[in-house]
Amino acid sequence: MRRKTAILAMFASLVALAGAPAGPASARAIDPGATARELVEQARRAGGKGTLPNAWWDLEARLRDADAQEAAADWTAVESQARRLVNAAEFLNQMRQHKSALEALLGRYDQSLAEIGALYGVELAPELAGGPAAADLLERLTAARLRHQVEVDSLRVENRRLAGTVGDRAESLEALVASQQAEISALRKKLWDTELRAGIAEADRSAAESVLTRKQQREEAIAAVRDAFGKDEAELTVTADGAVVLRVFALAFGVGSADLGKGQEKLVGRIADAIARFPGAAVTVEGHTDDSGGRDANLKLSQKRAAVVARQLEKKLSLGVDAIATAGHGPDRPIASNGTNAGKARNRRIDVVIGALP
Repeated sequence: MRRKTAILAMFASLVALAGAPAGPASARAIDPGATARELVEQARRAGGKGTLPNAWWDLEARLRDADAQEAAADWTAVESQARRLVNAAEFLNQMRQHKSALEALLGRYDQSLAEIGALYGVELAPELAGGPAAADLLERLTAARLRHQVEVDSLRVENRRLAGTVGDRAESLEALVASQQAEISALRKKLWDTELRAGIAEADRSAAESVLTRKQQREEAIAAVRDAFGKDEAELTVTADGAVVLRVFALAFGVGSADLGKGQEKLVGRIADAIARFPGAAVTVEGHTDDSGGRDANLKLSQKRAAVVARQLEKKLSLGVDAIATAGHGPDRPIASNGTNAGKARNRRIDVVIGALP
């Protein structure tokens, strides 16, 4: 056999040197058992030796016989048996791969049976699975259905008896259902009305408490601001609509000027502290003058003074520019007579108007 293999190898080398192709077809022409050996190798790789040992041993015996006989019919038989072994081994591999899926499917099947049984109040025997479990469930459901049918029939007999007592069964039941539905609707409406009233009352109470709390806080803030300034510095009033007006007399400007005099920063800071006691309120700074000089000039001067004070307050309160509104009224809104110096001094003022509660 080794001599034969050596002769074949030498012949293949001569063919290659002569320029002839040495592909699989040429090898098979030289070795008639090449295809059979390839198929036997495929069967080995597919696991045929381990999964189908009897068929593998038989195939090996046929392969040895074919090597010994060197007959074409023997090689054909080996090829056929090898192909069969390859297909069988691959099939077993596929079945092995699907085994876990089948186990999972069986588990889901049993779970579904258990859920169906639970739905109808039927408990399956724990030792059953698959088909036996399904058969047991069907038997139990059939028995339960029969019991249910007996109960239904009994109820029907009782219903006919009652219908004969109270009159026409259909009309009686319809009237009873209608009455119950109407009663349920009335109870639902009553419950809804009660809950609604309770909710509204709670909301009103909470809103009233909130308003009362805010009002109390505002009154406390007003009292604190009123106490924070002397009579010669400012006075606080509350308008009819609830706005707080802080009339500041102590801010000093140069004659005919909108520039604040020296030492006014501390007073501006106290005014800012007063505003901070009313968080969220709209603030307007209004400028006023006495009647000395022309009206138009005083209007412009009062507007400029109001703007200067507003910008200073915005810085103190860390607000954006123009967050505080300004207005200039000149001599048009006096609070004292301009006939005296004291009256003119009171008219030359800055009003800080803090908006009312929303």
